[in-house]
Amino acid sequence: MAKRTRFAAACGAVLLVFALLFSVFFIVSEADHNCIGEDCPICHQIQTCQKLLEQLYAAHSTSGIGAVLCFFLLLAALRTQNIFTASSPVLWKVKLLN
Repeated sequence: MAKRTRFAAACGAVLLVFALLFSVFFIVSEADHNCIGEDCPICHQIQTCQKLLEQLYAAHSTSGIGAVLCFFLLLAALRTQNIFTASSPVLWKVKLLN
């Protein structure tokens, strides 16, 4: 099951990268097209690609902020855990054979 999940995640990542790259290439290549006016299909596609890029950027920045917060909370939890543990012979793994 883990291989299947890993494969699905890799496929999703590849598709996301392709969507990102092809959107950028489409916007760059069609930036100077002959616009026919208000109902231009190329302008509509460019706007769709721009919205996709904006949404991916917003999702990426939100997940990045969440990852940083989780990392610092984990560090804080590990640091406070060391404060509240008392030293004992059991923690030091001392054999009391007397």
